[in-house]
Amino acid sequence: MSENVTKPTIETILERVTAMEDRLSVRLDRIEGEVKLTHSEFYELRADFRELRATLKEHFPAIT
Repeated sequence: MSENVTKPTIETILERVTAMEDRLSVRLDRIEGEVKLTHSEFYELRADFRELRATLKEHFPAIT
């Protein structure tokens, strides 16, 4: 076997790097989607707590 057959070419290396970059991009997109969903749920939860606090203040004026 010649040495050229066993050594990866620069094209092969670049293809592998590009494929890895694509997989990483997909993973980062998924993470970003989860973060946005969590962020949205967090704001909904804060709004629910504000509403609960306002309701409690109506019924129990001593609550500050």
